[in-house]
Amino acid sequence: MSIDLQKPVAILPGSGRILEFLGVTHKLTSDQTGGAFYVCEAVFGPESGSPLHIHHYEDEVIHVLEGAIDIQLDNEKLHAPVGGIVHLPKKIPHALQNPLKTPLRIMVHAIPGGLEHYFNDVDAALQNGAFNVEIHTEISKKYGLEWLE
Repeated sequence: MSIDLQKPVAILPGSGRILEFLGVTHKLTSDQTGGAFYVCEAVFGPESGSPLHIHHYEDEVIHVLEGAIDIQLDNEKLHAPVGGIVHLPKKIPHALQNPLKTPLRIMVHAIPGGLEHYFNDVDAALQNGAFNVEIHTEISKKYGLEWLE
């Protein structure tokens, strides 16, 4: 019986696969981590965000690199300024919001890995002009994402 050990990998600043339509850069994919986790850098424009949704498959850890983030939960709002870290367990409805008039840059860790496939499929649909509500719903279901707004 042989054990397949993961190889160390270093991702340099400014590197990774950039999905321009989404403002997401893959840093470490599940292929590179043996499925253990996925890491991406995401940028939100001023006063923009992501609507209320649930991740059914993965926990998220969000580290604020620039700006600040507000995370709306049921009746609670979490706020994290630059340097702050937020843990969002799976199956918890949440919305992400950049409350500032400057860009927000975050590093997102999804545990276990696989969320990058959602971003890849959405990016591909956007690039080939096939993106619409039905396609997004289909892609979201495939990867355990449920949009509540």
